[in-house]
Amino acid sequence: MRPRWRKVLHDLLDNKGRTLLVVFSIAVGVFSIGVIAGAHQIISNDMSVSYAANRPANVELRMGNFDEDILSTIRNTQGVKDAEGRRVVNFRVQKAGSAQWVSLDVVALEDFDENKVNLLVPVSGAVKAEKNEVLLEKDALEKLDVAVGEELVFELPSGLTKKLKVAGVVQDVSTGAGDFLAPPFAYIDMKTLPTLRQPELYNRAYVTVSEGQEDIQYIREVGGRLKDKLEKNGLTVVRIRSSETHKHPLGDTVNAILGILLALGILIVFLSSSLIANTLNALLSQHLRHIGVIKLVGGRRNQVFAMYFTLIMAFAVLALLIAVPLGGQGAYGLALFVAETLRFNLLGYRIVPMAFFIQMAVGLLTPIIAGLIPVINGSRITVMRALSGDVAGDENKPHKQEEKISWFDALMLRLTRLFARRGIHFPRPFILSLRNTFRRRGRLLLTLFTLTMGGAIFIAVFNVRVTLHDYIGAIRNYFRADVTVDFDVPYRLREVEQFGLQVEGVQDVEGWQYASVELLYPDDTVAENAFVLAPPAESELVNPLITAGRWIRRDDVRKLAISEAALVPFPDLKPGDYLNIKISGRKEAWQVVGIFKFVDQQGIVAYAPYEYISQVENLANRAYSFRFVAARHDRAYQDFMADKLDDYFRERGFKVRKSESGLSSMDTASESLDILVIFLLIMAILTAIVGAMGLT
Repeated sequence: MRPRWRKVLHDLLDNKGRTLLVVFSIAVGVFSIGVIAGAHQIISNDMSVSYAANRPANVELRMGNFDEDILSTIRNTQGVKDAEGRRVVNFRVQKAGSAQWVSLDVVALEDFDENKVNLLVPVSGAVKAEKNEVLLEKDALEKLDVAVGEELVFELPSGLTKKLKVAGVVQDVSTGAGDFLAPPFAYIDMKTLPTLRQPELYNRAYVTVSEGQEDIQYIREVGGRLKDKLEKNGLTVVRIRSSETHKHPLGDTVNAILGILLALGILIVFLSSSLIANTLNALLSQHLRHIGVIKLVGGRRNQVFAMYFTLIMAFAVLALLIAVPLGGQGAYGLALFVAETLRFNLLGYRIVPMAFFIQMAVGLLTPIIAGLIPVINGSRITVMRALSGDVAGDENKPHKQEEKISWFDALMLRLTRLFARRGIHFPRPFILSLRNTFRRRGRLLLTLFTLTMGGAIFIAVFNVRVTLHDYIGAIRNYFRADVTVDFDVPYRLREVEQFGLQVEGVQDVEGWQYASVELLYPDDTVAENAFVLAPPAESELVNPLITAGRWIRRDDVRKLAISEAALVPFPDLKPGDYLNIKISGRKEAWQVVGIFKFVDQQGIVAYAPYEYISQVENLANRAYSFRFVAARHDRAYQDFMADKLDDYFRERGFKVRKSESGLSSMDTASESLDILVIFLLIMAILTAIVGAMGLT
């Protein structure tokens, strides 16, 4: 081996600390960009494939009870490919011998074997439920500590209980996808409904369209057509949900999260490159005398350049050997975490070719770009400057001694003398260290840049985290009721209020109404479905985050406040504008009085006064949903009151659908942002590592 290559090898092996610092500074940037690029590719591909593989419904219709004849009508509607009817009923359940009740949405299927829409993926146990058996969605196991073969106790509307055997565990990627407020699911055969004192009738229809399964506008048109047809048959359609076959409802949210992480990953690579440049500058400064000796014994400029370019490539290759395998593992781990959180499946572990090539490009090009200028400058240095440690300055003017003193040294000298005359003496080590700090201003600027940017990103990440939690706290303004009790039939406001106020701990009761409407474009095609909540106009249980306009009033007729999600189909919408809507089969023009912030995952949400909506729905002084204010507002007391009110109303013959504490809804809502917070914290830690390396 030639001496210069032996020197390169010794430079790598003799100073292991320096080698590790350079290698890890490259590896951190390569690892972060590899994790994000790989996870983005895996998630964007597997999320849509997994969702589509379960044949998700393009249209979900939530309505009153209907039978097989109505289902046939749905199947015979133009544009419909398949349609299945199911009954979804909320029950309180508990493991036999346990005292904790859990709310479940129980889905009754006609035939598990003939199921063609929203397929179930077996996880363990049986793949279908026989009579008096139940299958649990695997997410339900987080709240229910129950195993296959054990029994679940179901509380019936009458207050009686029935036991069903847990036959198996399944995964449902489609039902409830995107609805983070939905409770866990369980699945039974329609023959089990009489056991649970339920009629063998459907209340939901899941529909796939015959064409245009990726055309959301066409899907909404089919949904609107179905709604009109069903309402003409006397059925009330409570809500419609539309989705594309190959697009998960949370796909846009995940892409936004990954976009933020990709931006942070690029910043980390940028910081890593400045760290590499700084380290190589320091390395070549230490090697100035080596370069002088090499040139003194006949070494040429291109040989010096080749030596240190090879050293940089060796650092890069060592970094790639660390970062590429870990980046592949990290990308799959990140994708697996997202998949488990959002309930979809991955297609198996794999190295993503695109992420691999991105890592190779970043790992090789970043050190070259960062180290090119230091290497070129080092190879150009003269023998005299190299051997003098760069102290000689310009060797062509050795007689001008004063030019060798920099302006900073001169300033330090004057200040030192000035303070000395006044009896103030600085320790010489302090003066030397301060002088050396500013001696190499380029290296100082790189160090300050790395630390400043690393610190700024770290602070920004935590600011985003705090802002997200503050936003969730602000969203609590929409969930100010301590307990929400929903009934299967409408009850008079006065009746529920009289009963409710008799319960110890209840301080106030409000009845709320709701309606499902379709927002129409000017040509009367369906733009989007919206869910209208109707609290009393002066309700104190909702305190909206108004961004424009005002809140609803008692005397508002055909007026509503709408969430910012409406700005997607109507980007120019502002207070005072009119929206064409279809409500209860009628086309009307409603005025937008205000626009407010809300979690977009719930789709378009609007508010209108109960006083008007109850008349539109022919439910004057009646409501399906009631909000209760308790004496205390902590989560434990809310859960206690939710169970207490559920038992109380069931015992008195009320048909309770579910009773839920207000903070439980908020805890579920906050989960949609927890993923972003966790990822941001991971990136903040990586940024802190880069900053620490820069200081080192």
